[in-house]
Amino acid sequence: MDYAERLAAPPAQRVAPQVEGPYFEDIQVGFELSLEKPPITRLQIAKFAGASGDFNPSHVDEDIARDVGGMGGVFAHGMIGMGFVGQMLTDWLWGRPLRLFSTKALLIVRPGDSLTCFGRVTRKWVEDEDNLVELEVGARNQRGELTHSGRAVAILPHRAIRIGDALKRPYLVQHRVIG
Repeated sequence: MDYAERLAAPPAQRVAPQVEGPYFEDIQVGFELSLEKPPITRLQIAKFAGASGDFNPSHVDEDIARDVGGMGGVFAHGMIGMGFVGQMLTDWLWGRPLRLFSTKALLIVRPGDSLTCFGRVTRKWVEDEDNLVELEVGARNQRGELTHSGRAVAILPHRAIRIGDALKRPYLVQHRVIG
Protein backbone atom coordinates (compact mmCIF):
# COMPACT_ATOMS: atom_id res chain seq x y z
CA MET A 1 0.00 0.00 0.00
CA ASP A 2 1.45 3.36 -0.96
CA TYR A 3 1.39 6.50 1.19
CA ALA A 4 -1.66 8.06 -0.52
CA GLU A 5 -3.69 4.85 -0.04
CA ARG A 6 -2.67 4.72 3.63
CA LEU A 7 -4.09 8.21 4.07
CA ALA A 8 -7.24 7.26 2.16
CA ALA A 9 -6.63 10.19 -0.21
CA PRO A 10 -8.74 10.47 -3.37
CA PRO A 11 -6.97 8.83 -6.36
CA ALA A 12 -6.48 12.14 -8.22
CA GLN A 13 -4.93 13.89 -5.22
CA ARG A 14 -1.15 13.82 -4.94
CA VAL A 15 0.05 13.38 -1.38
CA ALA A 16 3.71 14.03 -0.66
CA PRO A 17 5.16 11.55 1.84
CA GLN A 18 5.84 13.08 5.22
CA VAL A 19 9.25 12.47 6.74
CA GLU A 20 8.77 13.85 10.24
CA GLY A 21 6.04 14.82 12.64
CA PRO A 22 5.13 18.26 13.96
CA TYR A 23 7.21 20.33 16.36
CA PHE A 24 5.87 21.97 19.51
CA GLU A 25 6.64 25.48 18.23
CA ASP A 26 4.69 24.92 15.00
CA ILE A 27 1.38 23.90 16.59
CA GLN A 28 -1.07 26.44 17.98
CA VAL A 29 -4.32 26.01 19.91
CA GLY A 30 -7.08 25.72 17.31
CA PHE A 31 -4.95 23.73 14.80
CA GLU A 32 -7.19 21.19 13.05
CA LEU A 33 -6.61 17.91 11.24
CA SER A 34 -8.96 15.47 9.52
CA LEU A 35 -9.09 12.17 7.66
CA GLU A 36 -11.90 11.02 5.37
CA LYS A 37 -12.36 7.27 5.20
CA PRO A 38 -14.15 5.40 2.40
CA PRO A 39 -17.41 3.57 3.19
CA ILE A 40 -17.08 0.72 5.67
CA THR A 41 -17.59 -2.70 4.09
CA ARG A 42 -18.83 -6.00 5.50
CA LEU A 43 -15.45 -7.52 4.62
CA GLN A 44 -13.72 -4.81 6.66
CA ILE A 45 -16.00 -5.58 9.62
CA ALA A 46 -15.29 -9.33 9.32
CA LYS A 47 -11.53 -8.68 9.16
CA PHE A 48 -11.77 -6.42 12.21
CA ALA A 49 -13.64 -9.20 14.06
CA GLY A 50 -10.74 -11.53 13.28
CA ALA A 51 -8.10 -9.03 14.32
CA SER A 52 -9.86 -8.08 17.57
CA GLY A 53 -11.21 -11.51 18.47
CA ASP A 54 -14.73 -10.05 18.79
CA PHE A 55 -16.90 -12.46 16.81
CA ASN A 56 -20.21 -11.24 18.21
CA PRO A 57 -22.75 -12.40 15.58
CA SER A 58 -24.31 -8.91 15.55
CA HIS A 59 -21.26 -7.74 13.62
CA VAL A 60 -21.21 -10.45 10.95
CA ASP A 61 -24.57 -12.31 10.75
CA GLU A 62 -27.41 -10.23 9.27
CA ASP A 63 -30.22 -12.52 10.45
CA ILE A 64 -29.03 -12.63 14.06
CA ALA A 65 -28.31 -8.89 14.14
CA ARG A 66 -31.75 -8.08 12.74
CA ASP A 67 -34.02 -10.69 14.34
CA VAL A 68 -32.38 -11.95 17.53
CA GLY A 69 -30.29 -8.98 18.59
CA GLY A 70 -32.90 -6.40 17.60
CA MET A 71 -30.17 -4.15 16.19
CA GLY A 72 -31.75 -3.63 12.77
CA GLY A 73 -28.91 -5.39 10.96
CA VAL A 74 -25.16 -5.81 10.99
CA PHE A 75 -23.08 -2.98 12.45
CA ALA A 76 -19.39 -2.23 12.84
CA HIS A 77 -17.42 -2.64 16.05
CA GLY A 78 -17.19 0.58 18.05
CA MET A 79 -13.41 0.25 18.06
CA ILE A 80 -13.22 0.46 14.25
CA GLY A 81 -13.94 4.20 14.49
CA MET A 82 -11.31 4.54 17.21
CA GLY A 83 -8.88 2.80 14.86
CA PHE A 84 -9.63 5.37 12.16
CA VAL A 85 -9.10 8.25 14.61
CA GLY A 86 -5.86 6.60 15.69
CA GLN A 87 -4.76 6.38 12.05
CA MET A 88 -5.39 10.11 11.64
CA LEU A 89 -3.28 10.84 14.72
CA THR A 90 -0.38 8.58 13.78
CA ASP A 91 -0.36 9.87 10.19
CA TRP A 92 -0.03 13.39 11.61
CA LEU A 93 2.39 12.61 14.44
CA TRP A 94 4.57 10.30 12.36
CA GLY A 95 6.88 8.86 15.02
CA ARG A 96 5.89 11.15 17.88
CA PRO A 97 4.46 9.40 20.97
CA LEU A 98 0.97 9.62 22.39
CA ARG A 99 0.68 9.94 26.15
CA LEU A 100 -3.09 9.42 26.13
CA PHE A 101 -5.65 8.30 23.55
CA SER A 102 -9.27 7.68 24.50
CA THR A 103 -12.50 7.58 22.51
CA LYS A 104 -16.11 6.59 23.10
CA ALA A 105 -18.49 5.20 20.47
CA LEU A 106 -21.69 7.25 20.49
CA LEU A 107 -23.69 5.92 17.52
CA ILE A 108 -23.93 2.65 15.64
CA VAL A 109 -21.92 2.64 12.41
CA ARG A 110 -23.25 0.37 9.65
CA PRO A 111 -21.76 -1.02 6.46
CA GLY A 112 -21.82 1.74 3.84
CA ASP A 113 -21.28 4.53 6.38
CA SER A 114 -18.33 6.83 5.69
CA LEU A 115 -16.52 8.35 8.64
CA THR A 116 -14.63 11.64 8.67
CA CYS A 117 -12.24 11.81 11.58
CA PHE A 118 -11.28 15.14 13.10
CA GLY A 119 -8.91 16.56 15.67
CA ARG A 120 -8.47 20.04 17.11
CA VAL A 121 -5.71 21.22 19.43
CA THR A 122 -7.33 22.53 22.61
CA ARG A 123 -4.30 23.05 24.84
CA LYS A 124 -0.48 23.29 24.84
CA TRP A 125 1.76 23.10 27.90
CA VAL A 126 5.08 21.88 29.28
CA GLU A 127 5.13 19.35 32.11
CA ASP A 128 8.22 17.67 33.52
CA GLU A 129 10.26 18.63 30.43
CA ASP A 130 7.64 17.15 28.07
CA ASN A 131 6.00 19.42 25.48
CA LEU A 132 2.36 18.34 25.51
CA VAL A 133 -0.45 19.03 23.06
CA GLU A 134 -4.03 18.03 23.86
CA LEU A 135 -6.52 17.35 21.08
CA GLU A 136 -10.26 16.91 21.01
CA VAL A 137 -10.79 14.02 18.57
CA GLY A 138 -13.74 12.23 17.05
CA ALA A 139 -15.54 11.06 13.93
CA ARG A 140 -18.73 11.98 12.09
CA ASN A 141 -20.69 9.89 9.60
CA GLN A 142 -21.81 11.04 6.15
CA ARG A 143 -24.90 12.64 7.72
CA GLY A 144 -22.72 14.78 10.02
CA GLU A 145 -23.72 12.84 13.14
CA LEU A 146 -21.06 12.45 15.81
CA THR A 147 -20.21 8.73 16.02
CA HIS A 148 -17.08 8.86 18.20
CA SER A 149 -15.66 11.44 20.60
CA GLY A 150 -12.55 11.55 22.73
CA ARG A 151 -9.23 13.15 23.43
CA ALA A 152 -5.55 12.59 22.87
CA VAL A 153 -2.37 14.01 24.35
CA ALA A 154 0.80 13.93 22.26
CA ILE A 155 4.40 14.64 23.21
CA LEU A 156 6.13 16.89 20.67
CA PRO A 157 9.82 17.80 20.51
CA HIS A 158 11.28 21.29 20.16
CA ARG A 159 12.93 22.23 16.89
CA ALA A 160 16.72 21.96 16.95
CA ILE A 161 18.46 25.20 17.88
CA ARG A 162 20.63 26.50 15.07
CA ILE A 163 23.74 28.48 15.82
CA GLY A 164 24.12 31.52 13.58
CA ASP A 165 26.83 31.69 10.92
CA ALA A 166 28.66 34.45 12.81
CA LEU A 167 29.54 32.04 15.59
CA LYS A 168 31.82 29.50 13.94
CA ARG A 169 33.13 27.74 17.04
CA PRO A 170 32.55 27.95 20.76
CA TYR A 171 34.23 30.82 22.60
CA LEU A 172 36.49 29.38 25.28
CA VAL A 173 37.50 31.14 28.44
CA GLN A 174 40.64 29.89 30.10
CA HIS A 175 40.89 29.98 33.86
CA ARG A 176 44.16 29.55 35.75
CA VAL A 177 44.22 28.70 39.40
CA ILE A 178 47.07 30.43 41.23
CA GLY A 179 47.87 29.34 44.61
